[in-house]
Amino acid sequence: MKPKVLLSEDINPAGKNLLKKQFEILIAPNTSEETLLKMIPDVFGIILRATSKVNGSVIEKAEKLKVVARTGVGVDNVDIDVASKRGIYVCYTPGMNNITVAEQTLAMILGLAKQIIHMDRSVRTQCWYERFSEKQAEIEGKTLGIVGLGAIGLTVARKCGPGLGMQILAYDPLVSQQIEESYIRFAESLEKLFQEADFITIHTPNIPENRGLINRGLLSQMKKSAYFINTARGELVDEQALIELLQQHKIAGAALDVFLTEPLPANSPFMKMDNVLLAPHVAGSTWESNVRIAESAARAVLDVWEGRMPEFVYNKDLLVST
Repeated sequence: MKPKVLLSEDINPAGKNLLKKQFEILIAPNTSEETLLKMIPDVFGIILRATSKVNGSVIEKAEKLKVVARTGVGVDNVDIDVASKRGIYVCYTPGMNNITVAEQTLAMILGLAKQIIHMDRSVRTQCWYERFSEKQAEIEGKTLGIVGLGAIGLTVARKCGPGLGMQILAYDPLVSQQIEESYIRFAESLEKLFQEADFITIHTPNIPENRGLINRGLLSQMKKSAYFINTARGELVDEQALIELLQQHKIAGAALDVFLTEPLPANSPFMKMDNVLLAPHVAGSTWESNVRIAESAARAVLDVWEGRMPEFVYNKDLLVST
C-alpha cells in the first residue's frame, strides 16, 4: 500500500505527476479544519495552500505526518512550534513567484495610473466623453515607495526603475547596506517614504513583528494624489484606517490583492469604492508560477520520504534543537 499525501486544495498537475508513482494522492473536498481532522490521521505528507490551516489540533491528530509542504512563502497557517516538536518538516517554496508578484504589482500601478477599470466602464456605459478627462497619470518620473526590499521588492524596483523610469525610494533596514543598485534611494524612515512617494507598495513578510506595520499614522501621511498597493498580506495593514482614508478621498486610491478576511465579504466597504482596484489573492498565481510551486512542494515531500533534506525547510533550526 502506498503512503498517502494530502492536498488541502488541488495543485498543478506537474506536482501531482512527481508524486503519483510513490504516493496515493488525496484531495480534500474543502478547506475546513473538520475535513483535515478526518483525512489526516494516516497521511505521510500534506501539501498546503494559503486558505487551509494546519494548527496544533490537526498536527496532534496526524500520527504519521512527517512533512508539511507549503505552496508559497508564508507559513503563518502552520503551527510551527507544534510541528517542530513532533519532528515534522515544514517546507516552503521561496522564489517561485517573485516575477509573478512583481508583474502583478506593476500591472496594478499601471491600472491605477491609467484608470484602466474606470475607462473600461466608461465605454461600456456610453460615457465616451471620458476620453477628455485628466484622471490618468504618467508614471515615468513618479516616485515609487517600496516597503521591503527582499527578492520580490527588488524585482519590482528593477522593473519600475530602469524599466519604466520611476524614481525608486525604498525602506528596508535589513538590506539597505547590501543593495548596490544606484537607482535605489533609501528613505531614512517609513514616515519619509509615505510622505514622499506617489505610489507605495509593500513586500514585507507576514511575521508577527510586521503585522499592523502600515498603521493609521503612516497612511495619513500619504499625499492626496498618492496610491497604495498591497500584494503581500492583509495583516500588514490597518485596513480600517485605509478604508476611511479612501472613503474620505484623502488618498487617490488603492489596489489590493490581499485582505484581513478572505474571501473578501460582500459587505466590505471596498466593494463600493470606485477608487479601489481589487483582486482575489491572485498576485502570485500564473500557470508558470503554479508549475514551479507545485513541483517544489512535491519535491519536498519526496525528499523527506527518500531520506534527503529538502531544499527549503522553514523550521530547520527548530528541528535541529529538538
